[in-house]
Amino acid sequence: KPFGGNMKFETRSYAHAVGEFNYHIQLTIAYRRQIFAKEKVLKLTKAYLVEKLNQINVELVCLEFGKDHVHLFVTNCKNYAPCQIVQFLKGFSSRMMRKNHNELFSEFLWGDKFWSEGYFCESCGSDFDKAYSYIENQEQHHGLA
Repeated sequence: KPFGGNMKFETRSYAHAVGEFNYHIQLTIAYRRQIFAKEKVLKLTKAYLVEKLNQINVELVCLEFGKDHVHLFVTNCKNYAPCQIVQFLKGFSSRMMRKNHNELFSEFLWGDKFWSEGYFCESCGSDFDKAYSYIENQEQHHGLA
């Protein structure tokens, strides 16, 4: 757990904005292949997602994987629409995984596919316990525990 108890975010004041910009994002692997069952694929994908979030200065609160998907809770997203964040994450991680580690999952995915076309995103306010609890316990939600 990155923190204990109930976490509340303060409304932030920026140079030209005031508010909260927190999102729960879920990305799914193409064809729902269970490539994250391989620990090395999971760790490498996680590293690329974190690297891209750092590059765009978006804060990662928590990150959890299922065998065929990933949940992220991000904050400090005022400079980007949710679809842009998703585009950055999927584009960078897909390109890096296929370019550098394709042999780890080529039996499950082919061509330029890594992520499915869609995604899930919800905006979360000051009290994000519901989203965090869901992400933290996602294995139970998907019958993986």
